[in-house]
Amino acid sequence: MDNNIKLTEDETILLLIGHLTKTGWNIDSHCLGQTRGCDIVATQNETKLLIEVKGARAGDNSPTKKRKHFDSGQIKTHFGKAIVKILDDKFLNPNCTFAIAHPDDLNIRKSIGHLTPFLKSMGIRHFWVSQDGSVIEE
Repeated sequence: MDNNIKLTEDETILLLIGHLTKTGWNIDSHCLGQTRGCDIVATQNETKLLIEVKGARAGDNSPTKKRKHFDSGQIKTHFGKAIVKILDDKFLNPNCTFAIAHPDDLNIRKSIGHLTPFLKSMGIRHFWVSQDGSVIEE
């Protein structure tokens, strides 16, 4: 966990795609920038995985106000929105598997790390994505 590098959502998506590909997943689609839709759709055997990804800071091309990184309130708001999006997607696609991914970042872990284990009880996987491309799943 390197707290000096703050990964954007797009950087986190690309790192996670690399990890998924190495572990046998096929990437069906992904969204970068302000594109709407599921951030990553991957398949392996008969399993379809839909992943909502969050970043530690806004991208350089983001129309929103720039800060060096998201604060605790923004992190919690983004996490809440990701949960609602996943629950909505679960309603529409009940046979799929779902996950939320975050950069493995000290500020994010402090803000929501104690909450991510509860995702499992809702049938939602969670990935911590490191700058070196390694991924920890909870």
